[in-house]
Amino acid sequence: MMMLLLVLGSLISAAVPPMDAGYRSWGSGDCKGLVRGNDVYCRTGDCKALVRRNDVYCDTDDCKAVLRKNDAYCKTGDCKAVVRRNDVYCKTDDCKGYVRNNDVYCRTKACKAIVRKNDVYCP
Repeated sequence: MMMLLLVLGSLISAAVPPMDAGYRSWGSGDCKGLVRGNDVYCRTGDCKALVRRNDVYCDTDDCKAVLRKNDAYCKTGDCKAVVRRNDVYCKTDDCKGYVRNNDVYCRTKACKAIVRKNDVYCP
């Protein structure tokens, strides 16, 4: 039983922090998956990849960039902003919300959910 708890604990702590997921607009399942750290809710491979910390599931190069902490893979300015932690690259206000950790910039409910770490806002 103790071994099972240790394995579950390490899986939960391995998930990418929600603040690292700001490069795209997430639907309700993905939003819940990211906020809860549970890929059972995920609707996209990017969501699964971020929760599992494994870029084999990535649907986009932006996803690979976030997981590898390398903006050479980024296809969007928002991705660059998230990887570099610099909102000068942000193309959306949601991106600013993630990077600044301030939901006053958020334009979508998913952005609010991730910044507040509260899935009640997931669309």
